[in-house]
Amino acid sequence: MRLLALILFLALPSAAGAQRTPMTAPGGKNPTKAKEPWNKTPMLIKDIRKIAVPTKNMDRDCLARLKAAGVPYQLFDNVAHVNTPIKPLTTKLGGVVYRRAWNNPDAPWIMECKTVENLVLAGPKLQKWGIASMYWNSAWRVSYVKGKNVLSRHSFGEALDITAIDGSFGYAALVNHWRGPANKARALRGVTAALRDSGIFNTVLTPDHDAYHRDHFHIDSPSRGHKLAVKYDLKSLEAPDKAPTTPDMKPADARRDHELQGPPPRAWEPPRSRPRHY
Repeated sequence: MRLLALILFLALPSAAGAQRTPMTAPGGKNPTKAKEPWNKTPMLIKDIRKIAVPTKNMDRDCLARLKAAGVPYQLFDNVAHVNTPIKPLTTKLGGVVYRRAWNNPDAPWIMECKTVENLVLAGPKLQKWGIASMYWNSAWRVSYVKGKNVLSRHSFGEALDITAIDGSFGYAALVNHWRGPANKARALRGVTAALRDSGIFNTVLTPDHDAYHRDHFHIDSPSRGHKLAVKYDLKSLEAPDKAPTTPDMKPADARRDHELQGPPPRAWEPPRSRPRHY
């Protein structure tokens, strides 16, 4: 009996250990956790709703300044992570036309109010560089910073991706013209001067930053210290104007090359992390 009890005692730890062993899937492989999508916007956009007047915690001063400046917009609620989400009902902000890039036709034209205000402020500075249009392909987008478990500024409506520009110098895409011809390269660098160096936006990432930005500007973090110099009345928000919706303007030539095609030109550059339609 003592021998049998000893055998049972020695067997107990291995049995408990067997219970702690994870179950394996057919074929001998351990199950893996489902990977979250890189871009959650398509799942969240259905929850957005239009509203006529701002809610309690929205930036009413920013909204009133835009209204006083004659910038029409649609106000939204329940836009994930965005405090004061609006859609400009015009493609012209500060005299510069924001054209939708051909490679992302379904991206929502939604931004934080302060982002829109600062784009209006930046317009005259961009025009000094001969820039008439900016081609964008991503505004509000719920996604993470590459390689980090941190939400991108896109998630908060405080970022915009620009793939190309046009103006007195012709048409210039970052992937083709960042390093020349001289007049196009100068105009592209003018975007940095007009937005970041002026202090209107705190961040403008370029192809010189890293390989992931080789075909677009990433603009984010609008400065709170820059504001439209207009007289405004917060009571005007109680009866918002009904502004007509202006359709997004598209490039005249859909064959324009906004982003890199094929393998990277240098071996050290990793491939793009996001699908083309994002």
